[in-house]
Amino acid sequence: MKTWLKRGTVIGFMVLLVGVIFSLHAGSRLIAPSPHNIGSPPNDLPVKTVEIQSASGSLIKGWVSDLPDSKGSILLLHGIHSDRRSMIGRAQFLIQQSYNVLLVDFQAHGESSGNHITMGQLESKDVVSSIGFLRTRFPGQAIGVIGSSLGGAATALAKCDPPPDALVLEAVFADITTAVNNRLTMRFGNSGKLLAPLLTCQIQPLLGIPLNQMSPMKTIHDIQAPSLLIYGSEDKRATPSEGRMLHSLAPEPKEFWLVDGAAHVDLHRYAGKQYEKRILSFFEKYLPVRHSLR
Repeated sequence: MKTWLKRGTVIGFMVLLVGVIFSLHAGSRLIAPSPHNIGSPPNDLPVKTVEIQSASGSLIKGWVSDLPDSKGSILLLHGIHSDRRSMIGRAQFLIQQSYNVLLVDFQAHGESSGNHITMGQLESKDVVSSIGFLRTRFPGQAIGVIGSSLGGAATALAKCDPPPDALVLEAVFADITTAVNNRLTMRFGNSGKLLAPLLTCQIQPLLGIPLNQMSPMKTIHDIQAPSLLIYGSEDKRATPSEGRMLHSLAPEPKEFWLVDGAAHVDLHRYAGKQYEKRILSFFEKYLPVRHSLR
């Protein structure tokens, strides 16, 4: 009996040690910058390279189209550890429908400068600065935003004055603690929740940002634009229940779309024409057509 007790204690200690090591490693990886070269845009994407000095302190790199008679401008925002190239498919169908687009790399992503990924806090300042860029580039024109995962969280956290005219928020986590819990549960099962504090407790000391400043759940009621929230029915990283909760907190007018069978994936690539139809219908409904005053 004593032998089994000792073995059980050793095994339990080893499991805990592995969990601690994984949590420390995961915490550092979660906020580590993700720089990489982007290169030239595809030949069939009529955009120019631009630089935006962001209130985050970073120089944001991106691509912008310049259609002569567009119906509005759409800011496209990628997910964590990704870059503007992940939004090319969305840019292509929006340009085909006469919308100008701006695709940017968040701070600490792609070709933009930055020291740490901040789960939406500094990235929200990139959103504000990018919207300001569009207002200057296309004065008087309506502005929409499509933000995927981190992009959606940053949009929900952004304090835009004046606000954009319509928001599409895809697979947004409710708050950083829930996001960490979800990811650890996927890897370790229910015991992963016991390790979550080991990961989240690193974030504030490393970034100097309180956890409650990385909580779309606490800010989504302040958005001042019609919103469409989109989630995959099988998403375990940003769950449908989080989506429904955020939708319940968002002000009217608002819409919710659960994409059947989708996990935490590129929802445009997954749903294809159905996605495009839903997005275009939303923007046609809520983006007033105001031609640029240039």
